[in-house]
Amino acid sequence: MDRYYKTGEKINGYSILKIIGEGRYGIAYLASNSKYEKCVIKQLKKRMLHDTREKLFYEEKILKALDSPKFPKFISKFNDGDREGYILEYIDGKVFEDLLTVDKYEFSRDEIYKIGWQLLELVEILHNNGIVHRDIRVPNVILKKNKDIALIDFGLARIINNKRYVKDIDYWFIGDFLIHLYYSSYKVTDSQDRPWYEELDLNQEEEVFLKKLMNIKGRYRNIEEIKEQLEKIKNIN
Repeated sequence: MDRYYKTGEKINGYSILKIIGEGRYGIAYLASNSKYEKCVIKQLKKRMLHDTREKLFYEEKILKALDSPKFPKFISKFNDGDREGYILEYIDGKVFEDLLTVDKYEFSRDEIYKIGWQLLELVEILHNNGIVHRDIRVPNVILKKNKDIALIDFGLARIINNKRYVKDIDYWFIGDFLIHLYYSSYKVTDSQDRPWYEELDLNQEEEVFLKKLMNIKGRYRNIEEIKEQLEKIKNIN
């Protein structure tokens, strides 16, 4: 059984403030130190440590290799004898999941294109470093106050090997992510169950763009091809 940290407990000089998330692999807490600097404490679950210890520490290896405000910095590891994990930089902002489900924010086309471009830029950084994220979803992308975005949760990230871990999976996730943004302004007009490319009010270039990202009709060979198509869409609109 995993023993959870309580509010006020300290880890490597950081005091637990609250739980901010939990998944199959770990429990995430918000914490701060005596200088009121916030961080994220990621406690790895015992069962996962037992079954897949080597895979769980990919996140540490990958974040140590990156140096960009688009990704959280790795601060340190911890092990109190009963629980272990690591401490990550806290990135201030709102995850897109909350923007969509709590704030009910409706993204404009211009905003969607800008966010799409930023996603491509940060994924390009990862791919240039030989990394594939594999989990670019609305709970894992943060919109910062300056409107820049950051990508978190590298628990499923891996080193590209062109076999199981390939760039295309990140393209698929970008497509799925953007479809969520398109749906933010969608108004239900009937009860008929239809695929997204029939429900959403997409122009032809947008439909081609999203279908190719998701390998429904054709595929992109690289980020440059995707950027060219997105630029074409921006110019049309």
